Amino acid sequence: MNNKIKTLSLFFLFGIIFFSTFVSADSLGTFKQNKCATLYQQCDNCTYVNMTSVKIPNSTIITIGELMEKAGEDYTYEFCSTALIGDYIYNVCGDKNGKFVCENISFSINPTGFVGTLGFYILILVLSFGVIILGFSLKDAPIVILGSFGLYFFGLYILFFGLDGIKDPVYTWAPGIITLMIAAYISVRSAYELVTDAD
Repeated sequence: MNNKIKTLSLFFLFGIIFFSTFVSADSLGTFKQNKCATLYQQCDNCTYVNMTSVKIPNSTIITIGELMEKAGEDYTYEFCSTALIGDYIYNVCGDKNGKFVCENISFSINPTGFVGTLGFYILILVLSFGVIILGFSLKDAPIVILGSFGLYFFGLYILFFGLDGIKDPVYTWAPGIITLMIAAYISVRSAYELVTDAD
C-alpha cells in the first residue's frame, strides 16, 4: 500500500474518532445563537405561570419576573439574551391546583441551532477521503483535487457554523483551519505533480 494512502487513512480514522466524541442531549431543545428562543411550559390547572429567572452558561442569573403568555394550557416566553453558547436553565413558577409550584427547564444555544450533525460531518469526510484515496490509487491527480474540494467545503462549514457539541466557537476554528490546510496541501501537491508530469 502506498505511503500516501496509509497517511490519508490515518487522518481519516483520527477524524472519525475526534468527531464521534461530540454528542449532545437537551430538554427543551437547541436554538440558534443571537436569535430569540421561545421558552415553553405546559400547565393544565394553572391560572398563571411566571418566568422568574434564566441561568446562562457563564453562571450569571438573569432575573426576569414576568408572566408568560397563556394560550390554553400552554405558556410561552420569548427569551432573546442568547449571545453565549452553551446550556441555559430557566425557572418558572405557577399556581398548579392552588399550590405554588416551581420547575427548572434546560435548553441549549449553539451557532447553528442544529443538533445531531455528526452524521453530516462523517458523510462529508467519508466521501472526500474516499474520492482522494480513489484518485491516489488510480494515480489520477484531477480526482484527488476533486476530493479535496469536499475537504474545503467541510473546513469552511466548520468555520462558519462550528461543531456540534463544542461550546465555544473559538475552539472550532482550529479544526476548521487544519482541515482547510490539509485540503490545500492535497490539492496544491496534486496540481503540482499534474503539471510536472505533463512536462
